[in-house]
Amino acid sequence: MFLQKIVAQTKIDLDERKREIPLEEVQRRAAAQPAPRDLYTALRADPAIKLIAEVKRASPSKGLLAPHLDPVETARTYASHGAAAISVLTEPHFFLGSPDYLTAIKSTVRVPVLRKDFIFDEYQVYEARVWGADAVLLICAILDDRQLRHLLDIARSLNMHCLVEVHSAQEAQRAVTAGAHIIGINSRDLVTFNMNPNLIRELRPLIPPDRVVVAESGIHSAADARRLARYDVQAMLVGESLVVSPDIPAQIHSLLQGANESTQLKICGLRSVEHSKFAIDAGADMLGLIFYEPSHRYVSPREARDLVEATQREHATADFTGVFVNCEADFINDIAEQVGLQFIQLHGDETPEFCHSINHPVIKAIRLNGPDDSSRVKAYQQASWHVLLDTPTEHWGGTGQTHDWALARSIAQQMPVLLAGGLTPDNVSEAILQVHPWGVDVSSGVETNRVKDKEKIRELIQQARNTSFFN
Repeated sequence: MFLQKIVAQTKIDLDERKREIPLEEVQRRAAAQPAPRDLYTALRADPAIKLIAEVKRASPSKGLLAPHLDPVETARTYASHGAAAISVLTEPHFFLGSPDYLTAIKSTVRVPVLRKDFIFDEYQVYEARVWGADAVLLICAILDDRQLRHLLDIARSLNMHCLVEVHSAQEAQRAVTAGAHIIGINSRDLVTFNMNPNLIRELRPLIPPDRVVVAESGIHSAADARRLARYDVQAMLVGESLVVSPDIPAQIHSLLQGANESTQLKICGLRSVEHSKFAIDAGADMLGLIFYEPSHRYVSPREARDLVEATQREHATADFTGVFVNCEADFINDIAEQVGLQFIQLHGDETPEFCHSINHPVIKAIRLNGPDDSSRVKAYQQASWHVLLDTPTEHWGGTGQTHDWALARSIAQQMPVLLAGGLTPDNVSEAILQVHPWGVDVSSGVETNRVKDKEKIRELIQQARNTSFFN
């Protein structure tokens, strides 16, 4: 198994370094170093999702990734194009890393530098500080609770932060209990090196909001980065897709734009596996299922479960939202569990207090009648994950009519919102440019004769993706 082999070899190397330089001398040298840069503050400075860019020449699962990689020049490129921190592999046998890379990079960039290695001994923390590291990686899978707490304490005594990496719910709880401030969720199993693309979605709710959460592994595209924006992470750690890219600055821009500047696209009112799969293939981020029986788009819980399972067999990361109107909380929570929903959208008279009784992130729909509704929207800001701004109507459900986008814009300037109501391939670009929404929600605008229309879905997503109000 890779992990056991790596740890065993790391121990051999460590024992040799200990014979060359005793712990007391390493401690003395560590204490003499300038104050480390603050990784926590760098990742928490503002709401934007940050990039920890990794200098990585090879991996055990894929071998040599970048044979001609210049570590220092690569790190300089990372820092000059928006990376908030640099991760440096120092493990020499399986990842072809080196402490020399870390020291040289630290003297070249001004952002925090993380030592990424298989650390299980306090000696490694002290030597990381000597080499210039501002932070270190601690992997829960190779540490027991006593070791984890001890290494966190050693790092804190040196004013260093730790990225504590977890791969399971149990490890996430251990990291939280140990007091880790920065927790990385690694979607790659370190024993098998297999990927679990849904791990970030499963573990994120277990981590308190005062911690910095870093998504690790499997982040290759703008679509991957957009997913992270739905799971409330503060940073992404990316190595492979950067070092293998023929244009590293462009790849950095794509990832950061996907995470922070791209509008989330939700296609709602789906009733067939065919249309669900098509929407995901076309670039939709979220899919909506209607559990409001008067609607012609209604799906039963059993139909919905079959649709979700069939779609996720091909698209494991597809995110489904269930739309409810004035239902009991227990009913909503039961349906969400049965069907496998990721988000809940409430379109009725549900109060802010009611939103807190839902076990999944809540999108609360507010029908905008006029400026007086701004205060009502604010009342839901803390109670819901996001607010959806919709067209006022006497009946529940979509009207196909737009509403006051200027008012919506004023609200979107204060909080992230989804925009709904009368959006079509013809006006979605204008809506995004005017309102600057976090996301858009479209149902009737991609239908013909009340049935989802593939061509309209494709056109709407294409128009939205080609529109950026940040440029």
